[in-house]
Amino acid sequence: MKHIAVIGAGSIGRRHISNLHLLHPDAQLYWLGATGAIAEAERDADILYPAHPDELLSIQLDYCIVASPASSHLHFMRALLAKHIPVLVEKPLAANLADGQQMQQLCLAKPQTPVAVAYCLRFLPALQLLKTTLQNSDLGKVLHINCQVAQYLPDWRPGKDYRQSVSARAELGGGVLLELSHELDYLHYLFGPLHLHYSQLKHSDLLEIDVEDQADLLMSTQSGATVSLHQDFLQKTVQRRCIISTTVARLEWDLVQNSIWLFTGSEQQLLFSEPAYQRNQMYLQMLTAFEQQIQQPGTTSATLATVDDALCTLALIEQAKQQASIGPITPQQQGS
Repeated sequence: MKHIAVIGAGSIGRRHISNLHLLHPDAQLYWLGATGAIAEAERDADILYPAHPDELLSIQLDYCIVASPASSHLHFMRALLAKHIPVLVEKPLAANLADGQQMQQLCLAKPQTPVAVAYCLRFLPALQLLKTTLQNSDLGKVLHINCQVAQYLPDWRPGKDYRQSVSARAELGGGVLLELSHELDYLHYLFGPLHLHYSQLKHSDLLEIDVEDQADLLMSTQSGATVSLHQDFLQKTVQRRCIISTTVARLEWDLVQNSIWLFTGSEQQLLFSEPAYQRNQMYLQMLTAFEQQIQQPGTTSATLATVDDALCTLALIEQAKQQASIGPITPQQQGS
C-alpha cells in the first residue's frame, strides 16, 4: 500500500488530495494543514489527519506534496529531506531567492531523494505541441515573444476573502510575479534562461493588498529574441496568451481557448484546438511523471520542473523586484 501526504489546506492542496484518490484509491493518504488542523467540514473518512508535522514525519511515506504557502516551503522541505522522503513542491519554489538557494543546497546534499517543482502548465498538450513545433519546424529565427496573463484576483477563490489569500499577502509569497510565475517557467522551458533588461511593478490600490498587482518585464533569450511579459490581478476578463514571432511565421497560443494558430504570410493554420480539455489532466500527468521518477532512481523527467529550473525563475523575479520602477503611474507621469 502506498502512503502519500499532502501539506497545505488551500485549493491546490484539496486538488492534490482529490487527484491522489483518483490515481491511488487503495493508498493511505495523509493531509496536514500548513498552519493548523484541516477543518472538520473538509475531512474525509478515508484520509488520516496528523496533528502536527512530527507525527507525519514518523510515517514511512512514499512521497509528500508540499502545497503550503511559499514562505514555509523551506521549513517543510528541510524536514522531509532529512527523512529521505521524495518531495513535489508547489510553485513558486520559495517566497524569496535566499530560501530557494537553501532548498537547492538541501537537494544537492540528498541527490538520491527525488524533488520536483509543480509547474503544471508544462503538461498541457498545447505547450508540448508548441515546444515540438519550435524544435522541429522550419520557422526561422525567433525574433520576439509576447506573453500576457491577467485575471481578476477577487474571482480566483469564490466565497473567500481574497485579501487574506496567499496571493495577496507579501509575507506568504504573494504578488503577481510569484503567483503568476507559470509564464516565466514555460518561457524558460521553451527558450532556456532569460536575461532581464527592465521591469515595472505597480500597486494600483484598487484591491487593498500589500503586493504588486501589475508587472511588466522586458527580457531576452540566449539567442537574442526579445521577450515582453505582462501580468496583472485586475482584468475582469481572463486573458492568457503567448505570441511567438519568427522570421518566417507567427505562432499564437491562447491558453484560455486552448488553441494554437500558425500564421505564415497570408495563410493561417489551426495547429491545435481542444476547448473542452479538462485541465485537471495536467495535474494527474504531473503526479504520474513524479511517481515514475521515484520508481526509477537516478532518472529525471523531461517535462517536470527541477529545483534548478525553479530557482532560475525565482532569481529572475528577485532581480525584477530589485531593479523595478515601482508604484502607480500618475497623470503627470504619463504626460511627461
